Amino acid sequence: MNTRERRPLIAGFDEIKTGKTTDIYFVRTKQVLKAKGLDKIRVVAETTTGAIPGGYPWGVLCGVNDVARLFEDTPVDVYSMPEGSVFFPSDIHGVREPVLYVEGAYADFCELETPMLGLICQSSGVATRAARVRLAAGEKTLIAFGARRMHPAIS
Repeated sequence: MNTRERRPLIAGFDEIKTGKTTDIYFVRTKQVLKAKGLDKIRVVAETTTGAIPGGYPWGVLCGVNDVARLFEDTPVDVYSMPEGSVFFPSDIHGVREPVLYVEGAYADFCELETPMLGLICQSSGVATRAARVRLAAGEKTLIAFGARRMHPAIS
């Protein structure tokens, strides 16, 4: 058995960057945009959340640095709240507030949308829970073995 066959079942960065982990409809979207000659039209894609699990009013944004790396060498502009920012799903009027947005030709980045969301959602979920535990514990010392509950490639 060669090394490739024995590696852990996790996508590598090259597989993620080249769209191998995206939802299939983004691959089809890119094909349609090219076929219709719409692949150069610039768009702005906002990343928002509709609600935060558990009914909590706020979350902690993480994964921004990974998203920056994901979009390296992609002809787009990416704007984001800073890593570690506290965010709210919507403003006082109920309008969703973007935590990140991407500006460019959609065909240039649509296949990166799935991994982008995964990078932000997974990291932000862990950071948000950790912040809530820290607040609940007050000044008490916290000890956790969180790495035991994560895939070792991301722990």
